Amino acid sequence: MPDPSTTRLALYKSKSDGSELVNYSQDLGGNWDKVDNAVGFQIVTSSTRPATPFAGKPIAQSDTSYSTFFSNGTAPASASWVEIPNSSSTFGSTLKLASTAQLTIGADVNLLRNAANVLRTNDAFIVDGALTASSGIAVTGNASVSGNLSVTGIGQVQYIAKTADETVNSNTTLQNDDHLVLPAVANGVYVFALDLYMTEATDFVGDFKMSFTCPAGATFDMHGAGAHVTALASGTSSDGEWIGKLATSSAAATLAFGVGTGLTAVRVYGRLAMSSTAGNLQLQWAQNASDSSGTTLKAGSYMTMTRVA
Repeated sequence: MPDPSTTRLALYKSKSDGSELVNYSQDLGGNWDKVDNAVGFQIVTSSTRPATPFAGKPIAQSDTSYSTFFSNGTAPASASWVEIPNSSSTFGSTLKLASTAQLTIGADVNLLRNAANVLRTNDAFIVDGALTASSGIAVTGNASVSGNLSVTGIGQVQYIAKTADETVNSNTTLQNDDHLVLPAVANGVYVFALDLYMTEATDFVGDFKMSFTCPAGATFDMHGAGAHVTALASGTSSDGEWIGKLATSSAAATLAFGVGTGLTAVRVYGRLAMSSTAGNLQLQWAQNASDSSGTTLKAGSYMTMTRVA
């Protein structure tokens, strides 16, 4: 009986008492072939991995850009392969670092674990594409954004502008503006501002009144600065409108402003507090007094809304 073969490469060992003649093919040629095959990484393909690897056996797969593995010696052999990162192939497994370790790129750039569930770099951070955060982003230094900044939570700013003139004739019933409407989420709190530009064919006759509609349960506050409907009847601009409407829930509360044949501007501010129903904050407007000559809200008038809670 020969002595037991070696444990890793299964090299043949003849009897140690010298009673067995040396067989070149068995004792030398076959053993040296096994040794040669085991030196360094054995080149295989993903379908020709060794069926009985020893623990620590390294391989490189030529059909996957020479991705590298070693066997951890567990059974079955097909599940024993552990991937080793290299610059030739794409690493396909999870790379784990100790909690106190960091990834250093070059001599000065690093990524590290700052605290539980917090990734940190001590260097500048540049994003050339989209940056999406499902929770918050905290910036203690300067933040520079060369592309578009999109926020869907608190801090979101929305903007809409009129793309065409809109005229109302002989009508004091509030109607939805064709353009100035913005969506709001349930339970959100917003501040809004509007710059409105108007003209009227006849000086200070029909004028302009406005309000908003919002979803059920929501309320809005508003106030405006613009020409007064009575003080401008003589064509002067001595007085402005400074009326406030607080905790309004419908278009029943309005603001009214004078409008002349020249371009007249109005600035309106407010706060929208949403309830559990999502929906739109919709500008509504009409003439303050019926006038067949018509009141026109001009293209370029716009509305912004910022979420604050």
